[in-house]
Amino acid sequence: MLDLDAYLVFLAVVFTVTVLPGPDHVYLGAVALRDGRVAGLIAAAGMAASMGVHTLVATTGLGVVLAAAPAALIAIRAVGAAYLVVLGAGALRAARRARAGSEELSATPGGRVFWRAALVNLTNPKIVLFFLAFLPQFVDADAGPAAGQLLLLGLSFVAVGFIVDSAYALLGGALHDYLDARGTRRAAIATANGVILLSLAGVIVGSIVVDTVAVPGPV
Repeated sequence: MLDLDAYLVFLAVVFTVTVLPGPDHVYLGAVALRDGRVAGLIAAAGMAASMGVHTLVATTGLGVVLAAAPAALIAIRAVGAAYLVVLGAGALRAARRARAGSEELSATPGGRVFWRAALVNLTNPKIVLFFLAFLPQFVDADAGPAAGQLLLLGLSFVAVGFIVDSAYALLGGALHDYLDARGTRRAAIATANGVILLSLAGVIVGSIVVDTVAVPGPV
């Protein structure tokens, strides 16, 4: 078993890492902004589920294989960016139809919210690379099999991340309630949602370009 003091230090470090605003938090905020805090919490659960998958990949040989395939990493991230473009463009089209009076905006079904969030998170393989570098630092050679410790540490990371993500989702939900109370039209909120998703896609594309340039080609 892991030493309790070392485990508490790990949890403190994880909280510090996960509380810093990042793309996942922006996505969760956008979901909650459009459909409210319940949708935001469902999206946080979807991301936690995909983080569990990242944990399993990182704590098995699959993580090492993935880390050795930079082209595959870029391809997965490109798929994620494309998916965000699809979601963002769809949100803008729905908002435009709502403003024209041809369609009413309704809340996104919970199941769809869950799987969308899970897919957005799964298409960020950098999480696996982070786990590969981060988790082994807290493995104690005298505390038993390393695989079991890595799994425990990874799932603990997921649990803390879910709590933090839920807080961000609740903030987005609070903004949704505030705008709704002020009579802000749902079409305007949906437009903001679409713009945020497209902006996230742009950030991912930019990071792919930077990483591609930074990787030296064959001599």
